[in-house]
Amino acid sequence: MGWIIVQIPELFCFLLRTRRLFRFFFLFICLLLYCEFFHYFIVLLFCKWPILDVDTLQAPSKSNPLKVMIIADTHILGWREGHWFDKLRREWQMERSFQTSMTIHRPDVVFILGDLLDEGKWCSKAEFNYHVKRFKQMFATPPGVETYAVTGNHDVGFHYMMTEQKHKRFEEAFSAPSVQMVEIQGNIFVLLNSMALEGDGCNLCSEAVSKLEKISLQLKCSREQLKKEKLSPACKKIRKITGTYTQPILMQHFPMFRSSDHNCSTPDAAPPQEIDIPFRPKFDCLSEEATKQVFKWVNPRLVVSGHTHHGCHRIHDNGVPEWTVASFSWRNKKGPSFLLAVVSQTDFSVNQCFLPNENTVFSVYITGFIIIILSMLLPRKPHHVTSCVDLSDKSS
Repeated sequence: MGWIIVQIPELFCFLLRTRRLFRFFFLFICLLLYCEFFHYFIVLLFCKWPILDVDTLQAPSKSNPLKVMIIADTHILGWREGHWFDKLRREWQMERSFQTSMTIHRPDVVFILGDLLDEGKWCSKAEFNYHVKRFKQMFATPPGVETYAVTGNHDVGFHYMMTEQKHKRFEEAFSAPSVQMVEIQGNIFVLLNSMALEGDGCNLCSEAVSKLEKISLQLKCSREQLKKEKLSPACKKIRKITGTYTQPILMQHFPMFRSSDHNCSTPDAAPPQEIDIPFRPKFDCLSEEATKQVFKWVNPRLVVSGHTHHGCHRIHDNGVPEWTVASFSWRNKKGPSFLLAVVSQTDFSVNQCFLPNENTVFSVYITGFIIIILSMLLPRKPHHVTSCVDLSDKSS
């Protein structure tokens, strides 16, 4: 048995140098493994967690800074739009990217900012359940890593298409109500369904407004309690936040109101031919009225959104920064990206991370195939088993 094991490297070298078909398949498998596995690791290893200021780290805190991964617009393809190979390819790319990032970065929590599905607004119950199951397989997280999702227009439709039935099935599948506030390691996050902020008094809109007003009062009362101010009568009746008050981070699908992507300052911002296209309120972003109201209710220290498929970082007139996360799918962007954020009760820091560029992957494939074809033109060697070292000695 030991003799056979010793002979394997020599036999492998012999086949590699003398058998063109064996050489072709070996090099092809190496190329495939690199492009479809190892390239993801190489690219994502360059993305690091941001570092908080030293003063922030020295500030008293009950917990370590929270590591947050944020993705958006995965658009799991259904059975109506796109070719079957397109669906297979995009799902493979997203699954490999996400799982590779889980291995490398190990966040504490993952936020997915809407449009998880591409055809949620159209599909039947059976289709919906199938796509949800596939999504949860692709974006499975290790034990201890929490996942939160917000609703996107492709998940339930824009406001004019959204029904209570569509909203309810998405909420049940992903534990994603129209409005929710979560506390994680002393940090407060408010998650919103952007389509429920239409302001027309629909049932879902009224419910969302009612929840936002309640959350706003909870935050106000907790802030008063922290400052040791005299609590108002309304605050004495409402349930306080579990931990110490900290200014919230707002997560939603639509960006806050802006005229276009013109003032965005990230490498993956909209291309020149799209950057000045005017945004349509309630379709491309929240309305100006809803934006002002949400700022008043939540008073966030940071806003994170998706929907546009392009990255953006801008500062609002009130001084609040907003990050818009580009699509996680190559179907929507040649170079997808996501965010890594480190959050403490008093500060935050954000890094933008880029996934493999599809043009680079194609270039590697083309270059690899050229090398494989050239290797097939090498002269055949004598058909006797000789060690690689012996072959090298003879050739010299």
